[in-house]
Amino acid sequence: MTSPVTAAPAPPRYQPAQVRALFDAMALTYGWGGWLSGGLLKRWRRRLAQALRGPATGPVWVVDLMAGGADLWPALHQRFGPRLRLAAVDFSAPMLARAAAHGAGGQLDLYHADALATPLPAGQATVVTCAFGLKTLLPAQYPALTAEAARLLRPGGEVALVEFVLPDSGWRRRLAQQYMALLMPLLGWLQPAARVHAELPLYASAGPDWPALGRALRQMGFRQVRQRRLWPGYAVLITAVKPG
Repeated sequence: MTSPVTAAPAPPRYQPAQVRALFDAMALTYGWGGWLSGGLLKRWRRRLAQALRGPATGPVWVVDLMAGGADLWPALHQRFGPRLRLAAVDFSAPMLARAAAHGAGGQLDLYHADALATPLPAGQATVVTCAFGLKTLLPAQYPALTAEAARLLRPGGEVALVEFVLPDSGWRRRLAQQYMALLMPLLGWLQPAARVHAELPLYASAGPDWPALGRALRQMGFRQVRQRRLWPGYAVLITAVKPG
């Protein structure tokens, strides 16, 4: 949910206008993703929040890049409670309007901006997160993503990124492909406005380049880069720490 910064033209699916239009169109039905995943998206968001150490006391300022409808908010609020202050950044205005429905009061701030070049101040964030937005990025954009995370974080701050993935091969991959092939047409029949969700498996099939993302984090100076696959094998969480 962000715009490319590479010099070479991006493939059509990754052009900023097309990505923005896709998520603008999905805003009203984005909550269907939880149903489609059988509750796994919620579980994976909780795992991301649980992986964060955070400070023992004091405020926890989280910047959520490509935040969409700020669906990470409940898991983060459960983790940090009233100490949380969340800045949700997304370039889809309808998705941010959906985020406003959380009714989080002063704990949730919305920023209509490119996640790779936010207007937020440098060196202030305790945590930078991204949940299920990586699939819309090309590997050539990873350095810009990790650079922005490093700029936003205070020394010792954490970055945590999670994304849906298809296994490289085997029965798990076939099962996921068959599930999506059957469910997406059903979803469109039940709710025509949700037909745009059929685009998401196309991004997921390409998937993030996890080795390239890990390299980009290390090259930006991050330490303790750790990658783990989340149960039942259809999501990957990567975490890292800014030295300080």
